[in-house]
Amino acid sequence: MNYLLINEQLDTLKAELGTCRKNQFTRLIEQCRLYENEPLSVTPPATSVTYMGMASANLSLAYLLTEQPHYLEEAKRWIFTAVGYDVWGYGFLVDVDLSASWLLFGLGLSYDWLKDHLSDDERQQFLEKLILQGNKIFDYGQENLGHCWSTNFWQNHNWINYAGLLTTAYAIVDDYPPAQVWIDEIKTNFDTVFKYMPEDGSNYEGTGYWRFAINFFLVAADLIRKDGGNNHFETDFLKNTFYYRLYQSNPNWEENVNFADVHDKRSSHSIGAYYKIAREYNNGHAQWLGELVREKFLFREAYQSKIFPGILPEAFLEMIWYQPKVKPIAPDALPLSVCFPDLGLVVMRSSWEIDATHLSFKCSPPGGHKQWALSWQVDEQNQWHTRSLTHYHVDFNSFILIHNGTYLAIDEGYNRTSKAEIHNMITVDGTGCVGEKIWDNADLSDPELFDLNCKGIFNVWKDVPREATAQIETFYNQDDYTYAVGESSKMYYPEMQLSRNARHIINSQCGYFILLDELASALEHTYTWRIHSEKFADNINPNQFEIVNGNGALSVFPIAPQSRKVRIEETLVEEVMTPQRPDDIRRISLKTLLIENAEPAKNMAFLTVMQPKTLFSDAPTPPISVTPLHSDHWQGVEITSQNYVETFLYAPKGNMQYEGVTVHATWLSVVKDKAGKLIKTTQYTQPE
Repeated sequence: MNYLLINEQLDTLKAELGTCRKNQFTRLIEQCRLYENEPLSVTPPATSVTYMGMASANLSLAYLLTEQPHYLEEAKRWIFTAVGYDVWGYGFLVDVDLSASWLLFGLGLSYDWLKDHLSDDERQQFLEKLILQGNKIFDYGQENLGHCWSTNFWQNHNWINYAGLLTTAYAIVDDYPPAQVWIDEIKTNFDTVFKYMPEDGSNYEGTGYWRFAINFFLVAADLIRKDGGNNHFETDFLKNTFYYRLYQSNPNWEENVNFADVHDKRSSHSIGAYYKIAREYNNGHAQWLGELVREKFLFREAYQSKIFPGILPEAFLEMIWYQPKVKPIAPDALPLSVCFPDLGLVVMRSSWEIDATHLSFKCSPPGGHKQWALSWQVDEQNQWHTRSLTHYHVDFNSFILIHNGTYLAIDEGYNRTSKAEIHNMITVDGTGCVGEKIWDNADLSDPELFDLNCKGIFNVWKDVPREATAQIETFYNQDDYTYAVGESSKMYYPEMQLSRNARHIINSQCGYFILLDELASALEHTYTWRIHSEKFADNINPNQFEIVNGNGALSVFPIAPQSRKVRIEETLVEEVMTPQRPDDIRRISLKTLLIENAEPAKNMAFLTVMQPKTLFSDAPTPPISVTPLHSDHWQGVEITSQNYVETFLYAPKGNMQYEGVTVHATWLSVVKDKAGKLIKTTQYTQPE
């Protein structure tokens, strides 16, 4: 038999239940055991209903594999409870958004897998409900083209809703030929989606939404290819997207790097997705991470994650998609530093060990370069609104820093009223994005505004002009140096008259980072440099602050400006997770170190050295010493570490004298050993 997603491998799956798929089969059976005797609401529950379809799929697969009648009976209990609901969803876009599409996905699979094992009455009742709900969501998408998820090609609602409906469409098309209309429309949609997705595999919505949506990408690609459509597995996006997720892992592998809307640090793994990617591309790295999560992190991921329905209900996908022939390969041979150019995401790691230092830095137009350019073209051609950027934060030139598994410079991770001040970046007279004034006279405590925000209509990016962009100006990774420069001056209000807002992050691979922030304007401003952490910074002396957190610490050395104001304060963020659960409020307290120029100025440079440290170890991190350097034409710092002395000089006008030689550069780094022998050097010149 040829079943959806299983395709022709049912006999193979059965033959391998006790051998090479024993672990995956055990997962499936244990998951099905969780469903037994669980009370089911006779009306749509006032939370997520996404788990209903997933439960049905798990139980249905267990029956196909074992032919044990109790799995069929339990599957029917879950299926016909959902079939009996008058609506699919609760409180927000009922029948026409995510809740309905998750049910269409799981129940569509169940219909395809079990229809020959149902009575005529059961099959007809099941079919009629799928037809009813399928038409509701399909019609809504068609009636609102250009102004809802059906044309938000870069947003998870498009991918999930259409992949869920596509699953049901293929399941029922033989019994309901009009479903072919759904199939044709959705195949066209995904042709557009995969064409428009970034080649580097990145996701502007963050690792949490990557994990929320990736299985639906894979499902859609599988179903469409099987139907003779385009092979979307050949796209660069799908080929590369695993590596976006890999490099956005905390070095401990359990947790994530939570740029954008990532509800928590344990909502980003999907074993099923890793298995499928491993299978399609013979990708040993994906197989390795999938096995690592299954063996060590599965249940902690499940119970600490805030994303519904979570990782446990994906057992059936793990069973189907696992390919035992793919050899797991640890990532040890991969580059330590990479750039994902579309999202402007730069990652610098010290090693592949779990105690490594990891810094992620990003700077791009809203939603990434490709989305920003294409969405303007599509919208102008069709009078549409295709950008739905509510999950994209005001975080250009922001960074996240992890050391030894400890979060030292953090992102708030989830905020619908996005502002620069809650990220590790520079604000100018208290603002940081051309769209932030949208919050001056309104907030999302108003249910109507909250609803509009969720639909992507009322958000900080709504009226951001086309020319308001940011970019990674330079990424350099050779000669034992890694550095990146992000430029974001166009993202600020025109009345600020900024001509330069460039953040340089320099890693000379000596155990610390140098941050140089260049700011230039025709007007005088107060510029505020921020770093947020989980713990308050201690003021060691006027030139050093220390953030201590468990077994990790961060020494922060402000070098410039010399005349500065420093504050340490708490920044509170509170947000409703979803309109379906208005009482589910996520709260986070950011401990913030702020540095400002003492007097308003047109041009300003912040020069800062940051050293991550391990505290409790046989070999705790030796401290560095930091000495400011100043002249009439440049400013800089001398950093003495255990083995080296680095001299870093910054010349705003692009010329400096160093050891009797004139250097034409914006900045210069020279690393010598303790005896004065030159080890390495590099320099950077601002592009014209």
